Amino acid sequence: MDKLNVLDLFSGIGGFSLGLEATGGFETKAFCELDKYCKSVLKKHWPDTRQYDDIKELTYDKLRSDGIDTIDIITGGYPCQPFSVAGKQKGTEDKRHLWPEYFRLVKECRPTWVIGENVSGHIKLGLDQVIEDLESEGYATRTFSISASSIGANHQRERIWIIANANSNGLLKDDSNIRPQSTESIRTDSGSIRKDIPKEQHMADSNSGSGETLNQERVLGEQNTEGKTERYPDGSLQIHGQWNIEPNVGRVADGIPSRVDRLKSLGNSLVPQIPYYIGQTILRTMADTNEQRL
Repeated sequence: MDKLNVLDLFSGIGGFSLGLEATGGFETKAFCELDKYCKSVLKKHWPDTRQYDDIKELTYDKLRSDGIDTIDIITGGYPCQPFSVAGKQKGTEDKRHLWPEYFRLVKECRPTWVIGENVSGHIKLGLDQVIEDLESEGYATRTFSISASSIGANHQRERIWIIANANSNGLLKDDSNIRPQSTESIRTDSGSIRKDIPKEQHMADSNSGSGETLNQERVLGEQNTEGKTERYPDGSLQIHGQWNIEPNVGRVADGIPSRVDRLKSLGNSLVPQIPYYIGQTILRTMADTNEQRL
């Protein structure tokens, strides 16, 4: 099977592309990132991959004029400030709300797959609109709450992951097919990592303004090293105790070149192992679907 062409939006330092390309089934055709330091990191590790600056100026016509005719998958962790509990939570009223630009490119490029990532506060603010937008364009959509600790990291970093498939192009016959192997979880090599979030749970969180997912983010910065994981016989990971919400990356370290830029880019990045497992699931799903057709 040919590799899937990736358009990596809000690329940061390349976490999405690093994870997906590690599966061997994806190739990033273009990045879109505004930050100069992040762009320099991308240039170092993907020297031959085209870069664009401003998502508001990026169009499918521009991609096609640069020789990028087909986009199979669009990825991106669009800015979290409108939804984060650490901010003012203005949602769609925040000028940094760039999901509409992401969605515009989805409509223009018509990828088979879409993967989005954002903070858990997105459940309360804006997630339903994202799902409705994608479904209005014929995408079967599922959302998952996946933490860094789910893949063994010593911190929470819980994030919402949105996975959508274009069921209108005949690849998949119904939205249940994008649920990989288990109907309730993303699968890793050794088991499931987190259950998906039913749409009714989005509404429950929106109405209550609380819930476990949001409360975990409110204690940002809390340090606790008592957490540990246990793998059950079915392969799932169970977290005991509390993990650090974010990793300690040496915020007072001196003498490190571009220390502030590095810390900022790490804080805005994601754990590449998670898109790696998502990518594996997508490839398995496509392979299973192709076998069913034969």
